[in-house]
Amino acid sequence: MRRPDDVRPGQPTRSGLSPAVPRSLGRTLSKLGVCSRREAERWIAAGRVTVNGREVRAPRPPVDPARDVILVDGLRVGAGLERVVLALHKPVGLLTTRVDPAGRPTVYDCLRDLDRWVFPVGRLDRDTSGLLLLTNDTALARRLTDPEQHVPRTYHARVRGRPDAETLQRLADGVNLGRGVVTRPASARLLESPPGAPAEGSWLELVLTEGRKRQIRRMCAILGHPVQQLIRLRIGPFTLGPLPPGHWRHEKGSGLESCLVSSGEVVFGVGCNNRDLTPQ
Repeated sequence: MRRPDDVRPGQPTRSGLSPAVPRSLGRTLSKLGVCSRREAERWIAAGRVTVNGREVRAPRPPVDPARDVILVDGLRVGAGLERVVLALHKPVGLLTTRVDPAGRPTVYDCLRDLDRWVFPVGRLDRDTSGLLLLTNDTALARRLTDPEQHVPRTYHARVRGRPDAETLQRLADGVNLGRGVVTRPASARLLESPPGAPAEGSWLELVLTEGRKRQIRRMCAILGHPVQQLIRLRIGPFTLGPLPPGHWRHEKGSGLESCLVSSGEVVFGVGCNNRDLTPQ
């Protein structure tokens, strides 16, 4: 069941949203990947959505996302908008959600100057840092998160103790998480500790092709090496690079779409925004 504050898209239809067919406002927001239909109805009732400059409190009036100007929290959503893809270095302590009922800081605190609606491509938990992608493109998000696409995700994890060769092989072969769930085969290897890193524990590089909730933490804990620090460095062709915590890069390169079906690497930084938005 989705959390009330979950702003990730649901499962858009493979055919996408036809801009020529007016739909109810709630359904339109759902089809565009802004949020679930039920969440859209709550946002509309709360006055967070406007159409052509007018606040709308009912989810049923038809809208045409290709013609009507739809704003959520003052940010434009709709069909035919320029694709937005952000690479954010998520710091530890931020939640991957739009609004937290308890008032805790979220990744959107790093995006205050952004003028377009974006949603996170997957999640990083509060205690994990590293690469988080945000976009307004549901097709891109679907491709990167669909388990059938086997998109690799690379993590560096500092764990308690020093895993031996047998443990690394078990991580690679798949770990039984319980209730019949066994993780997919992965890549696992020991790393040298980076300069200035805590002396306690060992560093691992793990490459997964799935994204179960707190998967790496669960895998390592089951094998007796709890995670003490976790950083995501790569999602498919997207890399974190030297991006500092709390900063983001806005990729607008024309080669973005083609890179999704190749094994090439996207190099962020050329012609992109790079803003210091580290939360205070």
